[in-house]
Formats: sequence, structure tokens, C-alpha cells
Amino acid sequence: MLIVMKIGATKRQILEVVQGIEQIGYEAKISKGAQRSIILIHGNIGYIDEAYFNKFSGIMEIIHISRRLRLVYRENMGGDDTIVDIGGGLKFNDSYSQIIAGPCSIESRDMAMETADFLSSRGIKIMRGGIFKPRTSPYSFQGLKEKGIEYFSEAAKKYKMKTVSEAVDEYSLNLLNEVVDVIQIGARNMQNYSLLKKCGSINKPVLLKRGFTASLDDLYVSIEYILSEGNQNIIVCERGIRVFEGTKQRSIIDFLGVSDFKEECHLPIIIDTSHATRDRKKVHSLSRAAMIYGCDGLMIEVHPDPDKALSDGPQSLSFSDFDLLLIDLKNLSQFAKKPLKLHNSGQKK
Repeated sequence: MLIVMKIGATKRQILEVVQGIEQIGYEAKISKGAQRSIILIHGNIGYIDEAYFNKFSGIMEIIHISRRLRLVYRENMGGDDTIVDIGGGLKFNDSYSQIIAGPCSIESRDMAMETADFLSSRGIKIMRGGIFKPRTSPYSFQGLKEKGIEYFSEAAKKYKMKTVSEAVDEYSLNLLNEVVDVIQIGARNMQNYSLLKKCGSINKPVLLKRGFTASLDDLYVSIEYILSEGNQNIIVCERGIRVFEGTKQRSIIDFLGVSDFKEECHLPIIIDTSHATRDRKKVHSLSRAAMIYGCDGLMIEVHPDPDKALSDGPQSLSFSDFDLLLIDLKNLSQFAKKPLKLHNSGQKK
């Protein structure tokens, strides 16, 4: 059962409903939307007579849930978008789209500093960078781990940037939770439910990537694992789904899936235009398409010297390539449902 509170319901009114739920032996979880609060009743295995709640003021409506998943669907959460605020005026699911950019991996202190300097000067204030890298081959570069955390944190602090990095297990999650602003869960771990539950218990935004063979229903289950543990701050990322063997493409961006997601789910969704192609020449056109399509942001891999990158070099943009892309995105922004938001901490040098 979901209890939807009226717009403007007071903290006291919400508390009275929560206490009433607990008095009949159930658990109450509060979800705060953009305009109203919603209370989910946990632990009921049968029908609850809603007449019990007539004595409480502040309730707008009561919804009896029949769906297996409760928290992921927009219709169950009052219809409002969930805005994810990562601090510093950076929000996802509001009226603008954001860009997350940076290298696949943090490779050295100098490289982290150079990239943060460049991105910040272009108005990009969210930097991605891999520190713990799950790779297809055990012999590939696995990331700098603890030393990478040091370099990434130093660069972010100097250039006043928010950071995104991937946790691959509970150990890396605990370390990254202390230093980065957004925890990324990669496509390979989208169905690592024990790790997702840990992400649900932290007080930090999570960027969850859709698995490359995952349906939307699979994705919804993974989101529900995080939501059910109490963390509402989830940014979902479409990074391309696998296509048939023998085709030229490694994967394709599921634009129709993004559209269905926006209708069905209240969370923000961004598009990773680098991973879908594995070819930097195609990142430009896909990024333009994604912006016009109306996503909440883009994730783009940028490296000072892509040809020498230790991971994902073929799909990474050079600084000059990224500048050209930004020019196009700025020009297109006026026609987009969610215009691009750049942050004037520095202009192009």
C-alpha cells in the first residue's frame, strides 16, 4: 500500500501517519518527491482496510499496489520526477541536461590534473574516472586503486569538480564512498544484488548502468534493490545493448527504451554515447541525437591522448574533439527539451 500525502503536508501530519502504520505492526518508508511525500507500507502480505487511515489529516489518496515492484514505477510514486542533487547546483531530472566527462581510467596524477583543468575551463563540473576497473581480460590494466583515489580527489578539489567512479565490490564501495560524489555501478554489476543493496544503504547518489543484455524489466528490478534499502538518489545510464553477432556494431543505444523508461519511471536517465560505439568518430553524432531526444544528461569519455590511453582509447575523445562536440551541443541546445547546462567557473582558454 502507498499513502500519498497532500502537497504541503506538515512534518507532524507525516509523522502521525508513520506512527499509525507502526502501531498496526508494519514498517513505513518515506519517499520525498518534488512536491509531495509518499509513504510506503512494508511488511503487509494481505489487504489493509484503508478506513483505518481516515482519522489522519494530510492524506491525499491511498493506493493498493498490485505490481511486484513498488518503488520504481512512476504511477506508484505520485507521478513526480525524482530530482537527484549531487551538490554544487548540479541536479539531474530538472529542466536541464548535464555532461559527465573524463577518462575511462585515472592513469596518473598529471593526467588527472590536466583533464580536470581542461573540463573545468569548458564549464564541465562533473568528472568521471575509473579507479577500480573490471576488465574483460585479467591481463588488462585494472586501475590504480588506492593511489588513483588520491590523484582523483586532489584534481577534483583543486578544480572544484564533482566526481563519479565505479565500485566493483564491497571493498571498493567502502573506499569510494568516503571520497567521490557519485558511486557508479557498471553494466557487469547491474545484477549484483548484494552490491546493489549496499548501495541502497549509503547516503550518496548512485549511477546505475544498464547491463548490455538487460531488458527494461531487468533494469527495474536492479533499481528496486537500491530503492528498497532507502536510497532514492539514483541516476540511470543507458550505455547501449548488445546486438546480433556478425553485425558491425558492438551495441546500439536503445532510444525507445529510454523513452519508455521516462514514461514508466520517475528517476533521471542519461546516455553514455562512448560505450555504445567503441568508436570515437561516432560519439559526436550519437551525442547530438541523445540531446535532442530529451535525456537528462550525457556521459562522454575524454582523454588528453586517446591513442595512448590504458583503457577505452578507441572510444575516447581528445580535448580538441570534445571542443568541437561542445560547439555542436551548444548550438543544438536551444532546440532540446532539456537544454545543456554548462557552468561558468571558467571559459574556454
